[in-house]
Amino acid sequence: MAIIDCHAHIFPPLAGACGLPDAATHRLYQQRAMHTHGNQPVRRLRDDAIIAARDLWDPNDPSEAGRATDVDFRVGAMGRFEWSKDGEDYYVQFLPPSLQDMHFPPAALVAQMDYAGVQTAVLQNDHIYGDLADYFAAARTRFPGRFVGLANVDESCAYRDDQLQRLHRAIDELGMQGLYYTLAGFFRNGYCQYFSEAEYYPFWDQVQALGIPVFWVFLGDSPAGGFEEEMGLFRTWLERYPTIPSVLVHGLPTALFADDQDHIALPDYMMEIMRNFPVYSEVLYPIAWGGKTDYPYDRARHHLRQLCDLLGPDRLIWGSDMPNVERYCTYGQSLSYLDYCDFLGDRERAKILGGNLQTLFL
Repeated sequence: MAIIDCHAHIFPPLAGACGLPDAATHRLYQQRAMHTHGNQPVRRLRDDAIIAARDLWDPNDPSEAGRATDVDFRVGAMGRFEWSKDGEDYYVQFLPPSLQDMHFPPAALVAQMDYAGVQTAVLQNDHIYGDLADYFAAARTRFPGRFVGLANVDESCAYRDDQLQRLHRAIDELGMQGLYYTLAGFFRNGYCQYFSEAEYYPFWDQVQALGIPVFWVFLGDSPAGGFEEEMGLFRTWLERYPTIPSVLVHGLPTALFADDQDHIALPDYMMEIMRNFPVYSEVLYPIAWGGKTDYPYDRARHHLRQLCDLLGPDRLIWGSDMPNVERYCTYGQSLSYLDYCDFLGDRERAKILGGNLQTLFL
């Protein structure tokens, strides 16, 4: 069985522009990401104490104007993003400490894939790492058959001609096979317009014409509201574009829907989306829960069993979030914990570990 990882990253040294107009623009995206990132805590550098405040953005202003400009935000080393405030240095351990120069080249991921037994990886294209379609295209040329690349655009102004041209170049010329679309990018317009509004229809019309899937990053807590409100906007979009396949990056937030006994009850609005539209959920528990639970992730397997019961295996796709996942476990372990899922037969495993993705990209 050819195993496909639906969520992996490669990137040049992150202190550079990495495909964005300049390094300063890259730091803008990185600073916003570290402000909103909740999986890893902020630590004070001198004693590694966990600190509640982030001091990177005005919590009442999600636009670019809310960015703190007095913190010397910077790309550090050993997997860290760093900044300074009132004479103290702080950091978030966003990547594993093994990334000494904040660089994860294609050859490094291929070596990890070979060791873990993964045939192909989908390269997700978040602005934290840069705008990397050209970098992905070069990697695909060097390592045929090992990578599927995703395009990205400036989400907040995707309707503009330059973004339509960027989309077509990535798909038609560089060979990207899908679109990565994060709602975090809407800080660029202060969330004054959103992806489901009519102004964005020309962009989505082109995505539909290209016949590519969209990998969506929903925030669960944004100026548009919580997860239910975001799914309401997504449902509006789905009703207009019911044939575009969609992938929920990081997967369904099953903990949000679990009761005190850890029984998952997906609300009607979510069941309708998953059953009536071509929407897939990533299975990505180690990166989300690895800092809170130990391998082989009993609770994650319990949640996955319930997802399989609720949705069946046809809407679930495994991913790792490599190299980030090595904050918590090895790449091999991000896959092998599924070996403990005795409720998965050969047919179910084949679908979750690659079959569903092959259908998406055919």
